Amino acid sequence: MPRSFVDTFRVDLRQMMPFHAFVLAYTAIVLAIAAMYGALGLNAYIQYVTQLAPLYFVILPATLAVAHVALSILRSGQPPHAALSPGALLGRTVSAATTLGMLVLFLGSFTTFKGLMPVLAGGFPHDRLLADIDAFLHGGVDPGPALTALVGYPFVLQGLQWNYAVVWTALTIVPAFFIAVRPEAHAVRLRYFLCFALVWAVLGNLIAFGLLSAGPIFYAGVTGDAARFGGQMAVLGEHTDSRISAYLWQSYVHGTVGIGTGISAFPSVHVGAAMMNALFLRETGRLVGFLAFAYVAVIAVSAVLLGWHYAIDGYVSILVVWLLHRAVKRLLGARSRIEDDVTASPSPATP
Repeated sequence: MPRSFVDTFRVDLRQMMPFHAFVLAYTAIVLAIAAMYGALGLNAYIQYVTQLAPLYFVILPATLAVAHVALSILRSGQPPHAALSPGALLGRTVSAATTLGMLVLFLGSFTTFKGLMPVLAGGFPHDRLLADIDAFLHGGVDPGPALTALVGYPFVLQGLQWNYAVVWTALTIVPAFFIAVRPEAHAVRLRYFLCFALVWAVLGNLIAFGLLSAGPIFYAGVTGDAARFGGQMAVLGEHTDSRISAYLWQSYVHGTVGIGTGISAFPSVHVGAAMMNALFLRETGRLVGFLAFAYVAVIAVSAVLLGWHYAIDGYVSILVVWLLHRAVKRLLGARSRIEDDVTASPSPATP
């Protein structure tokens, strides 16, 4: 095996070790809890592998390779020459594949625990409380029904639903591939993946379990009060596709897990993931940062308008993600400085 492969892979693996260690520890905890409650199924893991492996290991690499060759030929009239040696390139490729594999494992664990939360909590006990807090913060009015009355046009609802379900998923899942395969910016790669895992685990598991709620779209089913959000649900039922909500509810009722299953409203992972991307994009330029934060606002409003969340879910997500982003950036900055000092320090054995 070429020395350059071993060296490159070892350096990259060491750099990404905090992310790998977090995913492995998190998965071990999730599987232990699932085993304790007799719910140790591998369905979520299998489905994420089935769905994401072709994307991460076939479709996107092929697309990137074709685009790289085409751009290189257009710019110079010649095929591209690898900047890295074959061994180093293989090491980077295996390292990127390892990181993406860990991300798939993480998402399987996340969904597995999310599906377990109602079992552990005995249902969704906090919807009335969160809805009341939401109304109190907005002058005694539930934001969802109020927004629906203002923006209840079918084409607006359908466009926002498509963006919320399809565009958001692409903007959340696809960038991870391109960050994993970047040959430079090791520190940014580690920070991105660590933030990704922490945002989802803290928002979607830790805080969500503490105040488990189902959201306005399932409010009638978990509280028995069909009137509070009934008008909003009637408009949504008439003008939007209800297959996703039906899929989630059936998975909850029958105790099954799969891609995207598990119900929890507070706080919003949708808003949190968009906020995390916006914070990273802000570092690349002011305009792209402005557009990314505008997209956070669109997702936050859509979450309330489409009945998936209370407005407070988005507010809390934005605050928590901002704090996590700052904490990880400082922690990894301190880690980098310590490693640089150790590297620069002379060996005690040196005369």
